[in-house]
Amino acid sequence: MVRVISQETYDEVVRENIEELDMTPEEAIKEAIEQFKAQDVDLSNIIKDLSLQKNTDDITCCIKRLSECAKTAEHEHATPLLNKLKAELDKDIARRVFAGKNGAYTTLLDVITSCKDEPLLLRTALKTMTSLMTGNPDLLDDAGVSLQKSLLDANHSDSQTLQLILKWIRECCIKHEINRQKIFSAGILENLKSVLSEKDASVSVVKEVCVVLRTLTLDDDIRHNYGKAHEHAAAIARQTLFTLTELLSTHKTDKIIVGEIMLTAASLIVRNEFCQEFEDAGGLQFILDVFTDYPEVEKINWQALKLLKNLAGNDDVKAHIVTSGISPLIIYAIKRLKSSEAVVTAGLACISALTLKSPSNAGVFYDCGAVSVIIDAIKTYPKSANVIQQASWAIRNMSVRNNQEAREFIAYGIEDLLNDALQFHGENLEDDIKAALRDLGLKVNLKERWTGKNRAVTNE
Repeated sequence: MVRVISQETYDEVVRENIEELDMTPEEAIKEAIEQFKAQDVDLSNIIKDLSLQKNTDDITCCIKRLSECAKTAEHEHATPLLNKLKAELDKDIARRVFAGKNGAYTTLLDVITSCKDEPLLLRTALKTMTSLMTGNPDLLDDAGVSLQKSLLDANHSDSQTLQLILKWIRECCIKHEINRQKIFSAGILENLKSVLSEKDASVSVVKEVCVVLRTLTLDDDIRHNYGKAHEHAAAIARQTLFTLTELLSTHKTDKIIVGEIMLTAASLIVRNEFCQEFEDAGGLQFILDVFTDYPEVEKINWQALKLLKNLAGNDDVKAHIVTSGISPLIIYAIKRLKSSEAVVTAGLACISALTLKSPSNAGVFYDCGAVSVIIDAIKTYPKSANVIQQASWAIRNMSVRNNQEAREFIAYGIEDLLNDALQFHGENLEDDIKAALRDLGLKVNLKERWTGKNRAVTNE
C-alpha cells in the first residue's frame, strides 16, 4: 500500500539531514527523497525543491494579502498578487495542495465574490482558482458550487468570463463524483443548454460547454463504486442532444468544434432512443460527410469512429449505418491513418459493434476488405493490448454464422498471429484471443474453470 506524509514531516527530515548529518541542501533533499521512496511513500503532493522556504512563504504571503484585499474591497493590489500566486500554483500539485491547506480556496472565493462587477479582475481570479483546483478538486464546497451557479447566471453574455467559469467547473468535476453530483443538482444544465441555444455563441464557449457536459458524465472517481454517470448522461441527452446535432451543421467547417460535438454526443448516447434521435436529426449523414471532408485529420476521424460505435447500440440505427454506405469509409479511415493507434483501435471497435449479432453486416465488411485491415492492424500493433482485444472481438463477430467467409482470416495467417499475441499478452487477453480462435474453428486449448467436488448431483 502506498503511504503518504505531510509537508511538515518531509521538511523536518530535510532539516535533520542538514543539521545533524551535515549535508548540503541538495544532498539532504536527495537523501530524504530516496529514504521515503524506499518506504513506498507517495511524494507527489510534497514540495521538494531547494527554494522550499521561499516558495511557501510566497504562497502564504499572497494568500494573506489577498484575504485583506477581499475584506477591504481594495482591489488595486489584487491583480499582481493573483498572478504571483497562480505562477506558484502552476508549478506542481504539491504547491496547490499546500496552498489549499493554508486557506487559498476560501480566500479566492472571497476575492471572486468581491470583484463580480470588475471583469478584468474577476477573470484573473478565476484563472487562479482554476490553477488551484487542477488535480485538487476536493476543495470545492457548497459555497463554491453556489458561486459557480451565480456567476453563470450573471455572465451568460460575457464570453471571456464564461469560458473561465466553465474551465473552473470542468476541473472540479474531474475524478470527483460528489462534486459532479453537487454541480449537476445546482441546475447548471439549464445554463449550459441556454448557452448552446444562443445563435451568436462563440466557438470557444461552445467548446467549453461540450467539455463540461462530458465531464459531468465521467465515472472516474475510484473512491466511489457507484456514481450517477448514466443518469447525468441521460438527463443531458434529453435536453441537449438535438441542439448539439444541429450545431454540427452550423459549425461544419470548423473541425475542432465538430470533433468536440461528436465526442460529446458519443458520451451522451447511452440509450436506444438517443441513438435514434441522433439519426433522425441527420446525424448519420453528417458523420458520412466528416469522413469525406476530413480524410487526413486523425483526431476528427477518431471522434467520428467513437460516435459510430456508440450509435451501433441501437439495432435499427446499426443497420442504417451499414446501409448508408459508411462501412467502406470506416475501412478507408483505418487504412489511411494506420499510423495512429487510437484511430485503429476505434475503427476495430466500430467494426466489432456493427457486426455484433449481424451476419449480414459482417458480410458487408468482408466485401469492404475488413479482413486485410484487421490482419494489418495486428501485425502493426502486436504489443498493443487495446488493438489486439478489439481485433479479437471483431474477428469473433465477423466469424459467427459466417463460416465460409471466415476462411479468409485463416488464409491470411490469422492463426499464427493470434497465437503469437496469446503468448505475448498472456492472461490479460487470453479469453478474448481464445474465443476468436474458437469461433474461427481453429485449435485452441480451453481451460476448465470449474470442476465438481466428487459429490453426486441431487434434485431435491
